[in-house]
This record gives sequence, structure tokens and C-alpha cells, in this order.
Amino acid sequence: MKELEVYITSRSLSRSYKITVEDEFADILKKELDGIVDQNKNLDAKDLLLAFVKKSYEKYMQTKEINEILLRIEESE
Repeated sequence: MKELEVYITSRSLSRSYKITVEDEFADILKKELDGIVDQNKNLDAKDLLLAFVKKSYEKYMQTKEINEILLRIEESE
């Protein structure tokens, strides 16, 4: 296993942001955010980084699984 060091910097600490997304995706995004924000809707940089790593790993595993399926399909032809 490799250990990565990440430096998180911010010029705008304690700032809120509004984003606009499609309605269908907004419902899904809200559920995802509710799992990582605190009761005041604040998001700590560490929690944001952990969520990003988790989602990146999920994408990695999905891509790996898709590639394995494609390989099996190609081999069966």
C-alpha cells in the first residue's frame, strides 16, 4: 500500500457555496451530502477528502469490474 500526503489549503474558510444541478441528481447529491455534513450543514475538509477518496475508490472498482466483464465477453467470442 502507498501512503499519499495531501495538503488542503483554503483562502475562504467558513464560506458557503450554492450549486445548481439537475433535479434528479439533486436528490441523490443531497442524500450523499447528508451523510458527510454535520447538523449545521458544515463540511470539514478532512471529511470532504475522505468522501472524495471513497467515491474515487468506488469508481476504480466499478471500472475494474467493467473491464473484467468486457474481457470475458471478448474471450467468449
